[in-house]
Order: sequence, then C-alpha cells, then structure tokens
Amino acid sequence: MNNIIIGTAGHIDHGKTTLIKALTGVDTDRLKEEKKRGISIDLGFTSFKINPNKTAGIIDVPGHEKFLKNMLAGVAGMDIILLVVSAEEGVMPQTKEHLDILNLIGIKKGIIVLTKADKVDDEFLEMVKEDLRAHVKSSFLEDAEIIPVDSISKRGIDLLISKIDKLTEEFEPKNLNVAPRLFVDRIFSIKGFGSVVTGTLIEGILRVDDLVYLYPKKIESRVRGLQVHSQKTDIAYAGQRVAVNLSNISLDDVQRGDILSSNPNLSVSMMLDAKLTMLNDISKDLEHWDRVRVYHGAREILARVVPLESDILAKGKSGYVQLRLEEEVSCKEKDHIILRFYSPLETIGGGIILDSDPEKHTINTLNIVEKLSLKEKGTLSDRILQLIQSKTVLVNKEILIKELGDEASKIANEIDLMLENEELIEVAGLLIDTKGLDNIVGQIQKQLKYYHSKFPFRAGASKEELRTKITFKLKPKEFDALMNFLESKSIVSMNDQYVSSYGFEVCFDDKALALKNEIESYYINNKTPLQTDKIIGNSLESLEMIHYLIGRSLVKLSDDLFYDKLLIEEYQSIVKKYLDKNGEVSIKNLKDETELSRKYLIAIMEYFDRIKFTKRSGEVRISYDRN
Repeated sequence: MNNIIIGTAGHIDHGKTTLIKALTGVDTDRLKEEKKRGISIDLGFTSFKINPNKTAGIIDVPGHEKFLKNMLAGVAGMDIILLVVSAEEGVMPQTKEHLDILNLIGIKKGIIVLTKADKVDDEFLEMVKEDLRAHVKSSFLEDAEIIPVDSISKRGIDLLISKIDKLTEEFEPKNLNVAPRLFVDRIFSIKGFGSVVTGTLIEGILRVDDLVYLYPKKIESRVRGLQVHSQKTDIAYAGQRVAVNLSNISLDDVQRGDILSSNPNLSVSMMLDAKLTMLNDISKDLEHWDRVRVYHGAREILARVVPLESDILAKGKSGYVQLRLEEEVSCKEKDHIILRFYSPLETIGGGIILDSDPEKHTINTLNIVEKLSLKEKGTLSDRILQLIQSKTVLVNKEILIKELGDEASKIANEIDLMLENEELIEVAGLLIDTKGLDNIVGQIQKQLKYYHSKFPFRAGASKEELRTKITFKLKPKEFDALMNFLESKSIVSMNDQYVSSYGFEVCFDDKALALKNEIESYYINNKTPLQTDKIIGNSLESLEMIHYLIGRSLVKLSDDLFYDKLLIEEYQSIVKKYLDKNGEVSIKNLKDETELSRKYLIAIMEYFDRIKFTKRSGEVRISYDRN
C-alpha cells in the first residue's frame, strides 16, 4: 500500500483540530497553552485508520497568522489536504494564504471541508460553496469535492472518510530507491532511550541500525529504534510519519528543520538557485538584495535575493533567482521552497530549487538563464550532459548521482543508454561527452602540430608536458587512459612516455641523415657513456637528433649522459645473471665484469632502478620484484 500523509489547512477557529478529533478520536493540541487558549499554536500529529487495511498520518497545522511559520514547517510531505472552511465565516485571510502556500509547494490533491455546517441553513451553505468555488479556481482544488460536516455530531464524517479513502488510491508509489530523507519537525528526549526526532519521511526507506547523518551539520548517528503510528517497527517507508530514536545525539545537536538521511554526501550550501513564482496580490515587487525568509522542509533561513533575469521580480511573475543564505542549508534539486518578506511578514511566492550548491553568479553571468532553464525543463540526459560539460575534469557515475539528486538506478540506466548512443564516452570509468572529447582532441592536435614543427626529430611530446597544456584538469592516470583511448581511435600514437600525431614519422634530409650516422657511430665505437657536448657540441640540431635517438639506439642515463642501447641491454643481462645466482649485485661486481668506472656504473644502476628492473638495498641492488 502507498503511504499517505493528510494535512489540514485553513483559518484560525474554523475547526481543523475538532475535525481531526472527529476523524481519529485524538485531540492533537498537546501544549498547555493550546488547551488554555483553545487554538492550535504548533503542529499536531496523529494517525488515521481510514479502513481496516489502510492507515494514514495526519498533520494538523495552526491557523493563526502569528503561527504561520509553524504551519509552513508541517506542509512538506503532505499528500492530501483538507482545506477546512467554516460555513459560518466562509473564506478568510488565512484560508487564502494557506491555499496560496499549498499551490506553491506543489500539493496536487485535496478536499474542501465545510465545518460547522449545522450552524447555517441550506441556502447560506450553497452561497458559501459558490464563493469557495470562485476562490479555488485555477488552484489544485478547482475540481475538489466540497463536503459539509458537523464535527460534533459527526454528520458528514463518514462521507468525508469515504472520499479520503478514494483519493488515496490515486497516488503513484513513493520513491523508495533513494537514500532516505526525513524533515525533522519535533525533537524530544525519553528517559532511558535518549533523543528522539520525528518528521515525515519524504523518500527512501529507513531501518533500525542504519548509519545516518543530521544535516546541515552532518552529525553522525545510528538509528536505535523506529515508531510509525505509535507502533515499534524495524523499517519505515516514504510517506510515513516516523519517530526515530538516535544514538549519541543530544537535544543540543538537533533542531527543527534539520534533515536526517543515510546519504553521507548530501550537499550543504550557503547559496541556492531557484525558479520562483510570485503571488499576484503582494504588497510590492521582489527587488535585488531584498532580505527574505526562505522555508524549506521544516526550516526557516534568512537570505538575500539576486534576481537573474532583471533587477526586479514583479508580482504575479516567475523568474530565476539566486538566494544568498545567512546560514547553511541542505537540500536537493526539485525541492520546494516558500518565500516571505523579512519584514513585514508576508508570503510573497515560492518555487523549486534548481541547483542546491551553485557557484556565485549574477544577472551578468554568461548563459545563466539558459543553464537554469535546462535544469528546470530539460530531460535527464540533457541535465547529465549539462553537468558533464560544466566540468573541467572527467566525472564518474557516483559524482553525477550525487549532484543530480535523482534515483541512482535511473541515472545509471540513462548513462548506459547515452554510452550506447555514443553521446557519452567512458574512459577508465570516467565520463566525457562527445563535444568535450572533440574539444580535448582539438587541443591535443594543436599542441602536437606545434611540437612536431618545433622539434621535428623528436618522437613526440612527453605525456606530462602535453597533459599540462590542455584546459581539462586530468590526473596522470586519467590522461594515460585518455591517450590509450585516442590511440585506439587512430588519433595519436604513443612510444613509451611520448605522444605524437597519428601517422607522424621523422623524415631526414641528407644533412640530418649524416648527423644521425655521426652521432650513432660515436656511441657504437665507445664502450663508455659519453656526454653529448664533448663529442658533438650543443647545437640545436645535434640535441634534437639525440632526442630522436632516445628509445631507438640510445638510452638516456641522465640529463646529459647517454649510452648505446645494445650495450645497456648487455649490461642488463650481466646484472640479471648476478641476481639470479646471488640475489644481489654490487657496483664492485659490475666493475670487475665491465671495466667501467664507478661513476658510469652508478649512472647505469640508477637507470635500472628508474625502469624498475632493480632497487637499492643498502650498498647492493636486488631485483625490483623481490619482497
């Protein structure tokens, strides 16, 4: 069964709490002052057995304007609204304000309940109904049932219950495939058990013994116990009112508005990007840097507004804004928010979060409106591409799932489809879009063209040098994987640590060929390593030819010391012989075998260390693979 939360809304003294008592037998006014004054001050909670097989949670909200902040703390997670209107008074200011808030918060279903119907005659009742129809036109309640009731005699209550029962069947299943999130709206302590938080489980599944975090402080805790509808349980599902007993948490660690989740990577930010819709009849337009109160879940945060399309967001209009918060908040994209002016307290609009951890930007930020429009209206594949294209690094699936905030399996499936359609390329587990890949390829080809022109005798640019020349910030292993991918696509060629354009070959004219033969003859005819400047000087052509011969007929031992490759292979065989026989080899051993000086043998052995053939152990060398 799909779990449902039912909430009340309406003006003060229109009978919300009395209606809940008629439905459930429970008086949700729990505070002494509520009993004394006869009005609801804070949220009230109970459960409602709709039929023998179906139980819903109920949240009763205060109707007085003074306690609207508490009303706002309760609306997050409501599924069905009972808009309570007194048949004696009809629509009143808080009726309208509550209805505006419910529209802005994205509520889709509800019933209009005309309480105190026994106090008026049928003609007056019909007149109130007509007035109600006019007020709810173009709202989510436009086609809602209007049910007159008398909560004292319970006339009409059975009909109301049957309508609620029918409405609960119209909901899609809640999202259980994401990490649980619970908006904390009540905190208390029980002797012998410790701290307990209650709230509506917005999404996911919560289990006893789950490792959880309280955001935005990200305080770690563990679920000691759970209750749903006042009954102990080992598991709670999205759409339920849940009491959570937490271990190692004091009452000072948690406050109303915190978010409880098992996700260790929820974003925490001092800024939000949002799409706002302003109410039509507010006292003034929303202007740049206005101070506002932002309501998210059960929390109120102060913020400054930065409109991103013009300096003013006019009444009745919609637009993109950035909210600069005065304290940290944790939320997800597509979460709803409500805005009120800081002073005077007036509900002015609401909307959805498009980026829960954005960079700072203003109306002058390039393409910001287009980017936010894509976040708002784009498909999942559009949003995946936008996120990847906004990065200067390659990203993996885990980062995309964290930043997109959607169901993990849904994102993973979409990525697989995009890989199949070649909209994305995967390199060593990292993702890049085809446009980004074309950008990288263009940069690499430009760098290699320049390099081959400047150094025509070299096999190519070093990987490390090339890596630092492109705008994408790639780690060495990531760059290696990318180069291997490009080589498989015949875009580049690789030779050890060097990269060249695919098909590039060093071409020698007669002069260059003579220089090559001259240099090689020096090394072939000498049994000792030689410094280049002592045999051929330091001309640019000579040094470039040396670079070309490295890896072919020469081996580089140090910055200016080179040796014939065949001789190095011969010495490597001598070292291997000692290692196989004795397990180690010393400079003295090699001096006896090769008649080279200690200076050159040290250079050769350090080269063997660098290529991971040997490693030093005190005064001797051992095999690199030896433990």
